[in-house]
Amino acid sequence: MELAQLIADAGADWVEWPVERAIFGTTEPAAITVEIERFAREELGATVREPLFFESSVGSVFGLRLGDGREVVIKAHQPNEPLDYLNAVYTVCCHLGESGFPCPRPLLAPRPLGLGHGTVAELRADGDWANAHVPAVRRTMAEHLAVLIDLGRDVVDLPGLRSELLSRIEEGRIWPRPHSAIFDFEATAAGSEWIDELAMRARDALRQSAGERVLGHVDWSVKHFRFRDVEVTAIYDWDSLAVDAEPVIVGEAARGFTFTWRIPVRLAPSLDESRAFVSEYEAARGTPFTSAERETAGAAAVYALAYTARCEHCLGSRAPGNALDALATHGEELFAL
Repeated sequence: MELAQLIADAGADWVEWPVERAIFGTTEPAAITVEIERFAREELGATVREPLFFESSVGSVFGLRLGDGREVVIKAHQPNEPLDYLNAVYTVCCHLGESGFPCPRPLLAPRPLGLGHGTVAELRADGDWANAHVPAVRRTMAEHLAVLIDLGRDVVDLPGLRSELLSRIEEGRIWPRPHSAIFDFEATAAGSEWIDELAMRARDALRQSAGERVLGHVDWSVKHFRFRDVEVTAIYDWDSLAVDAEPVIVGEAARGFTFTWRIPVRLAPSLDESRAFVSEYEAARGTPFTSAERETAGAAAVYALAYTARCEHCLGSRAPGNALDALATHGEELFAL
């Protein structure tokens, strides 16, 4: 299949293409293909032999087999993604790869692509998608987060890294700028008041965050993992790196580590599963959180779950087991994570 057709098929049900319009200035698959082929030719010195996959979320992601036999992933980033942040992510991923951590090896520092920038990594697709409701998978994810945070201590002060969650929320507002243009919080405010109220309480609690400042991955969900049995073979989405208090990173992971659309499972973890994730992280870390750190983790979990629920509210999602369902069921109890 040609790349243009693959893009067209992937977006067949989309009403709008806000990400691709922002990056490429067009939503035409043929024009996007021309730009990707140019990038591969000029920056990687190879033609595109075969497209392998296309995905769109915060950026546009292209899995490609090149004419020289290499299999790579080109990720096109929106123009508002700071170049110094993308350079920092590149440096961190090089460090992690050299340490043996299972992130795809970066092949190219950020280069201009469309109206934004493109990054390139090896295609690391060995292993299978997994169900993080399985305790052994959950425990492995918690253990790998502990390893990541430990390795990140060497690069936590790297210039350009995304800063603490609260610093990205404008004064007087509940939410940061949504991660995609498909989410219009203002136009969908009706009926979201209960979500906003929980988020405000969590935001205010996070102003007293406890814990060490660390580097972590803020979309630590199983949709970004591949496994062979319970061994992790690959972890993706490294432009989700951010610096924050350790319990904030862990709390965010605890509320959403089960999220995946790749296999048919309940999206959000139960309250007991979230608590188990934190306990397994503490075991891997070697020391338990203090009571203040636990409170911070709980507030972070509530805020992150509320943000996802707010996005689902925008889209009118009512799927059983999603973030809206979880927040309504045990959002209050999650404060005591």
